[in-house]
Amino acid sequence: MSFLQKLFGGADRIAKNKTSRRNDYLVTENVSFATMEAFRHLKASLSVSMPRETGKKGTTIMMTSACPADGKTMVAVNIALTYAMSNAKIVLVDADVRKGRVARYFRKKSAPGLTDCLAGQVTLEEVTHKLPENENFSYITCGTHSPRPYELLESEEMKALLNKLKETYDYIIIDTPPVLLIPDALALVPEVDGTVVVCRHEVSFVSDIAKTLNTLSFAKANVLGVVVNDYTSAEKKGGYYGKYYYYEYAEAMAKTDEEEAAADQTDATTDDAEKKD
Repeated sequence: MSFLQKLFGGADRIAKNKTSRRNDYLVTENVSFATMEAFRHLKASLSVSMPRETGKKGTTIMMTSACPADGKTMVAVNIALTYAMSNAKIVLVDADVRKGRVARYFRKKSAPGLTDCLAGQVTLEEVTHKLPENENFSYITCGTHSPRPYELLESEEMKALLNKLKETYDYIIIDTPPVLLIPDALALVPEVDGTVVVCRHEVSFVSDIAKTLNTLSFAKANVLGVVVNDYTSAEKKGGYYGKYYYYEYAEAMAKTDEEEAAADQTDATTDDAEKKD
């Protein structure tokens, strides 16, 4: 596992109020500095964990969680939007074919979607939607409910669909069901380049996260990291986040400078001693 990423405030900081619709939870250029930086940091962590090679086909990233209500879909949608803002061609695939939520973020119907395409009822082009405000971003909804979702996700048709998407897009973000609830996400492990586990601060149990990581490890998944959604620090509870953010950043930088200065002093002392010898 390469990183542990905290998303300060999570969805509550993006939405205007608790009665907001799902499309109010989308990252745009108008969201707060803290929220945008959190997703940019996550994007940077993913890019470092899986650097793209020149001439290579698209990179596939699977998003999952231990249990429902961890904010997995919200994170998947917004990290895809963040990539699209950096001029990368992105497609978000809702592979939670039992209870997909991606369509609700864009006020679309779930069907026809992924399952209908895999069943040969519609073409890939017919189920691929674009955002008018960002041509780099595309998404595919989950589609009609399937009686055999696991078998559908591990089918040759799914493998062919992912290979076709890799030829067109730089990144394919795949939203999948919670690992401890149903095994559907495990069907895609062999077909993706990396997996990200999302949990919710002060909601997810450490034991559940550990079970999820063990299950993914047993399936030989390349777990890139864990995202702690809706994170609230003790300091934040007593003051304005922006001030805390800059304080924490400045404190970390000052600590780094002190460590570098101490290291330089040690090197200088060693050089002097060697010269005397």
